Amino acid sequence: MDVLVTGATGLIGNAIARQLHAAGRRVRALVRDPARARPLLPDGVALVRGDVTEPASLAPAARGAELVFHAAGMPEQWQADDAVFDRVNRQGTANVLAAALDAGVRRVVYTSTMDVFAAPRGGVLSEASVDPAPKPTAYERSKQAAEREAEAVRARGLDVVYVNPSAVYGPSPVHVGTNSFFLQLLNGKMPLVPPGGMSVVYVDGLAAAHLAAAERGAAGERYLVSDAHVTNAAFARAIADAAGLRKTPARAPEWAMHALAAVSEPLARAFGFKPLIARGQLSFLLWNARVDASKAERALGFTPMPLAEGVKRTVAFLRAEGLVPAAPAAASPR
Repeated sequence: MDVLVTGATGLIGNAIARQLHAAGRRVRALVRDPARARPLLPDGVALVRGDVTEPASLAPAARGAELVFHAAGMPEQWQADDAVFDRVNRQGTANVLAAALDAGVRRVVYTSTMDVFAAPRGGVLSEASVDPAPKPTAYERSKQAAEREAEAVRARGLDVVYVNPSAVYGPSPVHVGTNSFFLQLLNGKMPLVPPGGMSVVYVDGLAAAHLAAAERGAAGERYLVSDAHVTNAAFARAIADAAGLRKTPARAPEWAMHALAAVSEPLARAFGFKPLIARGQLSFLLWNARVDASKAERALGFTPMPLAEGVKRTVAFLRAEGLVPAAPAAASPR
């Protein structure tokens, strides 16, 4: 039977679709524009036109599918219109899972986020600490609401497993979130490194955890998936080392980043550009939470990717795509 993947032209969904196809599964991808999506997916992946915000398009996409990997979502911490987070992340999830239930899908693996859990600044996240209080950003609140929608459909009989990634990076058709850290740094558009840090996960290992969750995950369970925690300064240094760069920008003081976010975000909304850093992004970085991924390691066989290797592969991919400068020329021997 077929497997349906939503978000197959995005960072996580694309890796899931590719791994499913490589494993010999019959994969169909829900896409808004088949012509634009075709070059981004293997030839054997069938494209089905649809949109998670259009319920009528989801019934034919889900019909006959054994599994659904719901990876579609709005992953950024900033949009000019905050309402898009609720429309795509919460309502889109409700729509997809309702269609899966109606179609008799065996299981849905839903890509959630580490952000739905609670921990103090610099604390440790585990699956036991789902946060009952509203989170500080529109993105995070939409993902909390999406999990509540998923639980409501699960109570009606749908088998749902949750995968909760940390900040994701790696080869992708799109470059948002953590990948933008690479692009800004390597293209000289990061004057200062933000304070704080984050837990990160390389996309291929994360996709493999999704496939394992489909077969070995327990219904209704959440699985935090992360390779390591890294400060932003150390992350910048790892990227620079992989790219053969000697220097990284200085670390910005926290007060300066608060001021920059407060000033640039309203201007970005007014004039239609993306702020250098938004308040939601800064909030996440200063939260600086560490993910305990031991449950995914035990239950799903997840194996963390060493940071240096994941960063090396990502830099090589970005260079092959022409998105960042080529490696600096080696100094000639004297």
